[in-house]
Amino acid sequence: MRFYEFSILKEAEARIHHAEDVVFWEGSRGAVRAVESLKKLEQGGHKDVTIKWDGSPAIIFGRNENGEFVFTDKSGFVKKGGVERATSGDDLEQFLLNRGGGANRDKPDRIEFAGQMKQAFATYEKAVPKDHVGYFKGDLLYYSTPPTQDNKFVFTPNIVTYYVNTASDIGKRISQSQTGIVIHRQLDEQGNESPINIDINTFFQGNDVLVFPPVTVSKAPKVIDSEIDNLKILISKNASALDDLLNKQALVQLKLSDFSKILYNYVNQKVDTGLTNLGSDFTSWLGTSKVSKPMQERIITYIAEHKAGFEALWAVVVGIQKVKNDIINQFDNHDSDIKASIGDNPGGEGYVLAHPQGDMKLVNRGEGGFTAANRAVQR
Repeated sequence: MRFYEFSILKEAEARIHHAEDVVFWEGSRGAVRAVESLKKLEQGGHKDVTIKWDGSPAIIFGRNENGEFVFTDKSGFVKKGGVERATSGDDLEQFLLNRGGGANRDKPDRIEFAGQMKQAFATYEKAVPKDHVGYFKGDLLYYSTPPTQDNKFVFTPNIVTYYVNTASDIGKRISQSQTGIVIHRQLDEQGNESPINIDINTFFQGNDVLVFPPVTVSKAPKVIDSEIDNLKILISKNASALDDLLNKQALVQLKLSDFSKILYNYVNQKVDTGLTNLGSDFTSWLGTSKVSKPMQERIITYIAEHKAGFEALWAVVVGIQKVKNDIINQFDNHDSDIKASIGDNPGGEGYVLAHPQGDMKLVNRGEGGFTAANRAVQR
C-alpha cells in the first residue's frame, strides 16, 4: 500500500463567502454585486438558490492508485503518512476508537460513531466503481434509511433536523437508499481539490448510496425596494472610501494583507456575543484577538486614517445582513417538500446563491440562526 505525506488538505477554490462579507474581499463592487443579487431573487433569481445541507461528519472516500477502497473522515485523510486512510471497515473502526490516544474509546457515543462508520465503509465500497481512481469529499446526512413521521423522512445529521416528503422525488430516492451524502469536491492522492466532473446521478453503483442532488428553493421571495435603494445609494456615496480602505496593494505594502480575513474573523466571533453594534467594538475585540501586537497597532492607525470608509463598511454590512435575513426567513417558511428546523426554530443551515463571479452563502448568523447554534455545540 502506498501513501503520500502532506500537511494540509489543499483548497482548489476560494471559500464561499456570506453575502454581507463579499465587500471585505471585493470592495464596493462586491457590495453592489451582493445587493443586486439579492434583488434579483424576486425576479427569477431564486432558481439559482440551493439548500445548504448541514451534514456530519465530513468524509473522504474513493480508490487509491492500487485500486484499494479508502474511507475515512477528513482528519484521517490528512493525517501524516496517510496512516488513517482506512482500507477496511475494521481498520476504520479501530482508527476512530484509538484517536487521541484512545481516551474516548470506551465512551458510548464514540463506540456508536465508530460502528456506524464501519457499517458505512462497506456500503460506500460497493457503490464506487472498481476502476475509479481518486476521492470524493462530502458530508454524511444519514447512516441508515431515516425513520418516517407524518409521511416525512426525518433525520438530524448535525444540529439541523430535516423533514422530507416521502412522496416527493427525493423522498422516493431516500426510501431506496441505506445512506445519504452531499458531495462537494473531488480530490487526488495528494489532497488537491477540484470541482466535481462526473454525473453523480449515474456514477455510483446501485441505490444504497444516495448522493443528494442540488435542491433549489421553490418560491421567489419579496424584497423591500426601499432597502435595496438605500443600500445602493450608501455604496455609491462611499465607494471611494470603501475601496481606499480595502485597497489590496496598499494593505500589502503596510504588511496588512490579512486585513479582510481579520474583518471576517471579527464578524464570525461576534456571533457568540450578538451581531449588534458591528464595527463599534472592533478595536476592543482586536486587543483580545490572536493578531500580533505590532499588526494591531498598524491596523488601529490604518483605521484612523480611513475613518469614513471604516464606518461606511459596517453600515453596508449591516444593511445587506438585514435584507438577506428577511429573504432567508421567507425561504424557511415557504411550503416545500423539504423543511428544516433548529430546535423549535424553522430554518436550516441556509442557502447557496450561485453567481458567475463567485457563489454567496445566505446563512442566518444572528440569534436563533444556524451559525450561532453551530458554534454553541460542544464537540
